[in-house]
Order: sequence, then structure tokens, then C-alpha cells
Amino acid sequence: MTKFLLGLVTAAVLGTATGWTINYAKYGRIVGNFGPFTTENGFRAEDLKSTIPVDKGDSAAKVKMLTPPSYDFGMMKPGDEGEHTFRVENAGSENLLLRLGATTCKCTLGDLERESLAPGESTDIKLSWTVKTGGEPEFTQSAQILTNDPSRVAISLEITGRVVSDVDMVPETWSFGEVGTGEPLEITGKIYNFMDEKILPGEPSFSSDELTEMSTIKIEEFTPSKEADGIRGSAIQGFNVTVQVRPGMRQGAVSQNFQLPFKRLGSDGKVLPLTEEAAANGGEVILVKTVGKIVGVLGMLGPSSRLSGAEGGGYLFKFGRLGSEDSRKGKAFVVLRGDERNSTKLKVSERVVPEGVIKATLGEAKDRGTMTLYPIEIELIPGKDPIERLGTTKDDYGSIWIESDNPKITPMRIAIKFAIEGE
Repeated sequence: MTKFLLGLVTAAVLGTATGWTINYAKYGRIVGNFGPFTTENGFRAEDLKSTIPVDKGDSAAKVKMLTPPSYDFGMMKPGDEGEHTFRVENAGSENLLLRLGATTCKCTLGDLERESLAPGESTDIKLSWTVKTGGEPEFTQSAQILTNDPSRVAISLEITGRVVSDVDMVPETWSFGEVGTGEPLEITGKIYNFMDEKILPGEPSFSSDELTEMSTIKIEEFTPSKEADGIRGSAIQGFNVTVQVRPGMRQGAVSQNFQLPFKRLGSDGKVLPLTEEAAANGGEVILVKTVGKIVGVLGMLGPSSRLSGAEGGGYLFKFGRLGSEDSRKGKAFVVLRGDERNSTKLKVSERVVPEGVIKATLGEAKDRGTMTLYPIEIELIPGKDPIERLGTTKDDYGSIWIESDNPKITPMRIAIKFAIEGE
């Protein structure tokens, strides 16, 4: 038995030594990621003072906020200085001790001796800050007040707001969504003036001559108010902008700038001379990004995708390569947009490629808000020989066309991608 125990001890010692040797060989000479430590950096216990809560013990002090702990300042310009006052009361039966903790701004406590409030006393806590130039469009400043209230050892105070330069647009980008070529469209937005002077708008336009020529633009000045405009109620001037665009815009995505030139007005209402910089740039102008998409009056919803002009235009319906057991029927929706959709009837053209292989049937029209939907069923009919129309070129698809009794509407091609076996 003694020999057995001795063997166990010897094995344990050898195992430990071997493990230590391997570990040291692999890692012993590697310097830690934190680098060497030193205490010669002048660190003092007092440096922790602002992060240590006030000694509360069994204090009967009690914090009561006489104002909300957060405040939304609204709109401020870069470089503006702001200040807000919060008020705190001691609702307890012993002195309330206050000390400034972590803060992101310049904050001032009430001028009381030892930052202490007797029962029933109150004091102001002021938060002041300067809005930085550039950066994020919104700002948040906060301060933490440490107390000896056992139930509330820290009070968090917060200031929020939005940074604006000279003008602010609502919405920030003006979008008219997706509109058919046969439909008129409307663009609306607001412009708020936060400059030191009022402005006189000039002749508005778009960066696209086509969009400008097809537009009727109306600009109406109004006086902003906090009740109607919220945080933008501090603007000295506001403008409602309404743009009516006639039907006929070319299909495709629209990404243009709405351009509103302006002149600054003095306190007497007279136009001020341009600065050298503004004169060198041809004057001052407000730009608002305007986006949307002009689509054909006829479209398609469902398992389909739009074809490019290089592919012949229209939409692509994909069956892919089908085996003998696969379904040869597919369903989707044909979409009809425009003011004349209720008086327009659609049908499948007699023109089909390849003839006798593809059959399409339109169902009953269903009105859905700004569009009319026609369910369509597309069926592949096999012949004796296999047929492949997998789209190696724009003419290598099968095709059907949707046409209408309205001469203003161009027929829409539906390309069919498929390969079927012969019977």
C-alpha cells in the first residue's frame, strides 16, 4: 500500500512539473497585453472623489425634484450657448448633501455652504453647454448629482435638443414615392428659417430641366409657432412648398435637388448686399433632395422582376428548368395605374412567342386604392420536342404581351424564362 501511495505522489509531482515546463515554454516569455504596471503616476485617492457616492449611512434626507429631470431645448445653432435650471428640495428630516458626479457639460450647483440643504430647503442646479459645430444633428448633455438619500443616491439630469444651421427641412428628403407615367404627382414640404435675418425667396426650380418645366411650384410663407411646429417653433420664418407635376415624366428613378434661391432682408425689410463668398458662388440657395420613381402605367407584382432596356424591357417571369413532375403553371398580378384605369380594359395579346407553347389568362380586375390588379395565370404547354428559352440573349425568352383598349397605354411585354421536356 505504501508503495502505491508513493507512486501516486511521484506521478502527481512529475505531471505538475511537466505541465509547468510546457506552459512556460509556450507562454512564459510573452509580455502581457496590459504592459508593465507601475504606481509612479501621481494617482491620488482624491481622484476618485467625484465617483464615490455621498456617505448616506442611515440618513433621513430625502430628494424631491421640483422640476422634471429632463428638458428638451428644441433647436439650437452651432456655437449657441444654452442654460437650463433644475430645482431640488430636501423633503426629509435631516440635511441633504449634494455633490456633482459624472457630467458631460459645465454644471453649477446652488451656492449653499457645504452643498447641504436643511429639511425643507431647495436649491438650483444649472446645466450650461455650447453647441458644437458640425457632428450629429442631435445633442444630449447630462449630469449626475450624488446625494445621501438612501433611496436615491444619484440624480440624473439631462438636456436634449437638435442642432440646426441656417435652415431646416421637413421632411429632410422630399419623396413622392412610386408614380405611374400617366399620373400627376405632388411634392410637399416645409422650410424653416433659423438665420438671424428673414429671407426673400427667389424663383424655385429643380436641378432637372424636365422636372422644372413640368412643375407648378407654390411657396407660402407662414409664422412658425411652438403649438403648430413643435421644436421648430423658434424659427423666425417658415415656408410651405407645394409642387404639382404634370403626367408624362420619363420612366426611371428620380433624384434631384429642389433649389430655392433667396436674399437676406435687413430689419428695415430691404435686401442686404451679398457677402463676397455668396457673390462668388452666384448667390445663396436652399437645396432639398427630392427622390421618387416614375414607373409605367402597366406593371407586375408577384414572382417577377423588371427587365432592362437592353433585355427588351418589360418584366421577367421565371419558371426555370422544369422536370416532368413539376407544375407548368404560374400566377402573378398585372398592375394598372393612372387616372384612366377605371375606364381601361386589359387583355392578353394574340401575339405569343413561341406560338402554341405559352398560354396566359387574365382574371377579373380588382381595385386596390391607386391601382387596379388583374390576376394572371401563365401555363406552359409541352410539345413533342424539348424547348429551352432560358434567356441567353434578350430574344431567347418566351414572350407574351399585355395590351389595353386605351391608345395612350403602351403594351407591356412579359418575358418567360423556361425549359421543358418533350412528351
